[in-house]
Amino acid sequence: MIPTHGKPPLPRTTNAAVGGWWLRRVLSVSLFVLAWPTLAPAGAQASPPERQAATPDARVVTMTYLKSVPGKLRQLERYVRANWFAMDELAVKRGLFVSYQWLDTGTDDGPWNAIVVVTYRDVQGFAGIEQAWREIRAAHRDVLIDGARQSDLGRVVESRDFFEREPFVTITPGHAHSGAASSTTSAPDESALRTVAGLYFEASATGNPELIRRAFLPSARIEGLQGERLVTWSFDEYSRFFRGTPAPGADKVERTITRVAQHGNSATVQVRLRFGPQQALDEQLAMLRIDGQWKITYKSYMSST
Repeated sequence: MIPTHGKPPLPRTTNAAVGGWWLRRVLSVSLFVLAWPTLAPAGAQASPPERQAATPDARVVTMTYLKSVPGKLRQLERYVRANWFAMDELAVKRGLFVSYQWLDTGTDDGPWNAIVVVTYRDVQGFAGIEQAWREIRAAHRDVLIDGARQSDLGRVVESRDFFEREPFVTITPGHAHSGAASSTTSAPDESALRTVAGLYFEASATGNPELIRRAFLPSARIEGLQGERLVTWSFDEYSRFFRGTPAPGADKVERTITRVAQHGNSATVQVRLRFGPQQALDEQLAMLRIDGQWKITYKSYMSST
């Protein structure tokens, strides 16, 4: 097991398949949500040479899940920013990392309530920078938060590695406004994926609960960012918004599919909901093909203009 951020070795697991369990758990973040079609489990037990040979055009994304002491989430965030991110900033300046980010659920609920996301520059991940990181870690002096250490504020639940394969997908505002669809799908699959997105669009426009149940798996999750705060619903909670009548102004929303990408039995459909000249949502619909039918397993969204 590879230690992360110079901390003790973390519990680590590897996912069985892209687009299943972890797609329902992971947050909506600008880089990783947009790059879902290119992500794959990194395989925590593989040595760096094996990983290099297997994936020459990729880089590692590490997601570290944390659980705060009840009522201490904001203090835990302050600790991470003052300590982990102080070191991460030096690592980015030295070209060791690509980026780092904190996201949280805003509540004490669940087995974890925050994630630190680090993107490395290549497929070796932490193993490729370990020596340089030790120097950064040795020079750092821990900053206490209201006299508290990390162990007083929360704990690391687990850490997961994923490969992000080229091309590293970033949707620019110009692309998102174009309404053009980039697709790696066959024509029948793209048609089926667009049909499911259409069911979702029609359910949103009419409030029809039957249509939303046809589009989503019962185990799906819906998550979105309001500022830096994560809002999350189970599908059961989300479906209660569909009461058979349209929401005010629903008929005036412009709904557009901006990208369709498929990899085997998993796919991502990116959509944009425009409410006005300066108000829109960019959404990602992660889908799985189950018994020959495409279903939405995860919806994420974030504000756009």
